[in-house]
Amino acid sequence: MSEKLDKLRATLKKEQERRIKLNNRIAVLERRIQEEEAAEVSNMVRTANVTPEQLAALLRQSATTTPNPAALSAVGATFEKEVGADED
Repeated sequence: MSEKLDKLRATLKKEQERRIKLNNRIAVLERRIQEEEAAEVSNMVRTANVTPEQLAALLRQSATTTPNPAALSAVGATFEKEVGADED
């Protein structure tokens, strides 16, 4: 084979390996984002003292209207005061 073709094939192989590494990194980042979103939602639910039934009701309400304090009160959700980082 010609030297030019060998170089092109080597470059192609190198770039394909790079693409595989990037795809793996993207998959890891997407999984970490999904886990962090789940943790945030869980924290919000815990902070609001919402039962699974109340959460289901809120989700049904949010399909048709924007959740607001009145909607939260309607399902019996209560909030704990969040403590800021500088309030210790």
